[in-house]
Amino acid sequence: MVKKSMKSKSKRISLKKKYMVIKKVKEHNRKKAKEAKKLRLSRKKKVEKDPGIPNDWPLKEHEVKALEAGRAEVIEELKRKKVECKERVIEVFDVLLEVVDARDPLDLVLQESVEKWLKYLIEELLTVAFKCST
Repeated sequence: MVKKSMKSKSKRISLKKKYMVIKKVKEHNRKKAKEAKKLRLSRKKKVEKDPGIPNDWPLKEHEVKALEAGRAEVIEELKRKKVECKERVIEVFDVLLEVVDARDPLDLVLQESVEKWLKYLIEELLTVAFKCST
């Protein structure tokens, strides 16, 4: 009885087999590319570049100013929408909490200035002062 070796077999293959595999892989990739081309999956849509306004156009300056004005209006509209969104957010909430640190890195702020600021804020806005540490 012949004993089998416990070592794993070598994974080497002959060059003929290796080249056959490479050839089949290339053929397979070619077929896939052909199918994709038929289905138009591989094509990317080209974005047409704006040719702009020719220099010899008689009303070029007028057109450029009109375009810039249009862009400015769009930008202003976006800014206005941002502000409206912020205002709506504030209107939706019942309570808005702003945390203010009344310390100076070198020394604590004087009690008088804290009281003056508190008095000012209470007169201007609905304000409630509280201490986090007791």
